[in-house]
Amino acid sequence: MKHIFLDKKSEYTFLALHGTGGDENDLVPLVNYLNPTFNILSPRGNVSEQGMNRFFKRYGMGNYDIENLEVETNNLNEFISLSITNYGLDQSKMVGLGFSNGANILESLLQLNGPILKKVVLLSPVFLQPDKPFKDLTGVDIYIATSDNDPYVKNKENDKLVDALKATHANVYVNKHHGGHQINQAILEDLKKWLTK
Repeated sequence: MKHIFLDKKSEYTFLALHGTGGDENDLVPLVNYLNPTFNILSPRGNVSEQGMNRFFKRYGMGNYDIENLEVETNNLNEFISLSITNYGLDQSKMVGLGFSNGANILESLLQLNGPILKKVVLLSPVFLQPDKPFKDLTGVDIYIATSDNDPYVKNKENDKLVDALKATHANVYVNKHHGGHQINQAILEDLKKWLTK
């Protein structure tokens, strides 16, 4: 996967996954704001949708190609393994952070591959595969920022996502806000506090 790695000689690393139309540089200012000392590993999604980068295909707004999601989830898993080897990273000290499309593939990574990351931040995710069980996530800390005003979230499905994650024994923290499909300053401040716990 095309990516950037910003080596800050830290034992901690952000794995930053952009939203639709973003790229590997998109979340750099955001994760630097959250903790400027962490290394940053940021891949670009393999899929191009009319020139917009994505981590997996969709047929249209809110209509996802689940088969491709699984293929690309495996690609992301391989990318993480290769990066850990190539850059000498400590897997137990990686923080996965995704926004929107990036959050959705991180969610899929947890679902299909289990606790390969011990700390995961899902900003504006959608529950893509409610019929597929998550693996046991004991010891995994998960931060979710979600809103009932998010146009991508139907029928409070993110409440079901939270319930599904809690059932895996993960430590789930939810920031339910009113801001729709976005990251605002209040979320960043709350997330910053959560990361230091």
